[in-house]
This record gives sequence, C-alpha cells and structure tokens, in this order.
Amino acid sequence: MTDNSIDLTTLNELKEIMGDDFSELVTVFISDTQTQLDDLFAAIETSDAPAIKRISHTIKGSSANLGIENLSAISKELELKAADNNIDSSDELLNSIVNEYNDVKIELEKLL
Repeated sequence: MTDNSIDLTTLNELKEIMGDDFSELVTVFISDTQTQLDDLFAAIETSDAPAIKRISHTIKGSSANLGIENLSAISKELELKAADNNIDSSDELLNSIVNEYNDVKIELEKLL
C-alpha cells in the first residue's frame, strides 16, 4: 500500500461527523466490499462485462466516499474498461483491487 491509499483528512472528517457510527460505517464497508469482490471474481470468471462495470462502479464509489483513493482509482480503471467491453486485463486489475483492499482493510481495522 502506498502512502496515498487513504486520504486521512477525509477519513478523520467522517470520524468526527459520524462519532460512534463511524465504526459501523467501516465495518459495513469492509463486509460489503468483500462481498463485492466475490461477485466481481464471479463476473470476471464468466466474462460478464456489464456486471464487472456495475460492481467496479460500486467499489469505486464506496471507496471514494471513505477517502480510499487507490482502491477507487483501480476500480474506476476496471469500470471504464468493462464499459468499453474490454475485459482482457480484468484478472490483473482484480488482483490489484484485492491487494489494495487487503492493505486498506488492515489499516481500517486499526481504527475500530
């Protein structure tokens, strides 16, 4: 994970605004993203470009909302490729997404 994987300013602002609910937000993000990754893996296995696009879009948005910039950016790249029905490099991008998610998950769990 690189230094700019998580925008700490955004995350701290959310923590301040949400108070006790922040932990629930992080827990839901971790759980939902894992489910999305499982669904994304299945969509890539079946070469389902519309599903890849939809799931990548979801991961992109939820990551961006928490200031998780690299995960959002990689997901956006996969979303755009799927929108063009160019899913040849989907496995490689999925691996990048999973690796980034795993790194971010460790950091987020430290905040709980």
